[in-house]
Amino acid sequence: MSKLLNWLDSRTDYRRLLAPIRRRVLPNGPSWWYTSASCLLWLFVVQMVTGLLLMSTYSPSTNSAWASVHFIEQSPSGAFLRGVHYFAAQGMIILFGIHVIRVLLSAAFRAPRELIWVTGLLLLPLMIVWAITGNPLSGSQKGVAQIEVEGNIIGSTPIVGPIVQRLLIGGDEVGHLTLTHLYFLHVGLMPIVVIALLVVHIGQVYRHGLTSTDDKTPGTTPRPYWPFQTFRNMVVLTIVLAIIGTLAWRQGAPLDAPADPTLSHAPRPEWYFRSLFELRRYFTGDWEFIATMIIPGGVLLLLLAVPFIDRLCSPRTSALVRGLFVVGGFGAWAGLTYASFARDWQDQEFQVAEQQFHDISQRALTLAGQGRIP
Repeated sequence: MSKLLNWLDSRTDYRRLLAPIRRRVLPNGPSWWYTSASCLLWLFVVQMVTGLLLMSTYSPSTNSAWASVHFIEQSPSGAFLRGVHYFAAQGMIILFGIHVIRVLLSAAFRAPRELIWVTGLLLLPLMIVWAITGNPLSGSQKGVAQIEVEGNIIGSTPIVGPIVQRLLIGGDEVGHLTLTHLYFLHVGLMPIVVIALLVVHIGQVYRHGLTSTDDKTPGTTPRPYWPFQTFRNMVVLTIVLAIIGTLAWRQGAPLDAPADPTLSHAPRPEWYFRSLFELRRYFTGDWEFIATMIIPGGVLLLLLAVPFIDRLCSPRTSALVRGLFVVGGFGAWAGLTYASFARDWQDQEFQVAEQQFHDISQRALTLAGQGRIP
């Protein structure tokens, strides 16, 4: 085996390429908390692979998008791939939240790791855009209705709103160019931007590490990243992939009725956007952009400024503020999300309408399965 590895190294120089990984040392030793970043990266790879495979059959047109997705769903492998793609996206959002909380509480944003923090946070709006552009691609009534609402929200933003709206949906209203624009953004532009930002982010991580030697906790022993942390990463990744695979196989990604302007349907966003959906109720009309742009943008700017605000605080004050920020931020998000769902649960008219829409969706799937136009 050693001769084979030596021969391979003489041709590929793989040992030099792997040297940065082997040299990485964790000042406080390995931790299960550190696994979130690795899982996020691998789920991104899963998204890219499954997305490329789905592209081979998908047709980005208002006339054929739903039919092509239904065709994918007819084979167990296609339905499984689409399910993995769908649930891996949900997993990325959850892991991203866990990762931000971990970095914030451990103060891993401190010098010289400010760029790690900034580039990581800039991935958040990109992930949101990725989700917004991906959900309507099924050509379903729910997806098209969602992008229509989201397009109107973006269009209400002063000055730049109408321009961004046209870029997103291909005009002032959702039409034939909408799916083409969304498809280009989802599979063309967004992956390039995300990969470019990830290269900078990961490069900074390898340069400065996950934590500083100055932040070493008493009583801990430094350990190399390989194999101690790598083992933990693989254990957690295996569990996450098992959960995603089980959900994809047993439940699958949803497919509602095809888009139909004559259908009466009150669209609801995905669960991770429910807090913003609820917040809009408190800022209506011309003030809606405060809930959808100003408040989220302000929170993001505040998070980006954390490394610089931290320098002005004592260690005790910094720890207290960071803890309150995590508890308050998560509490506000959870409270608004729950309030949105609770409002729908208590709305009998909405529940009846949802049941009717569900029945229509099932009827459409039945007709499509019989080779008839739904």
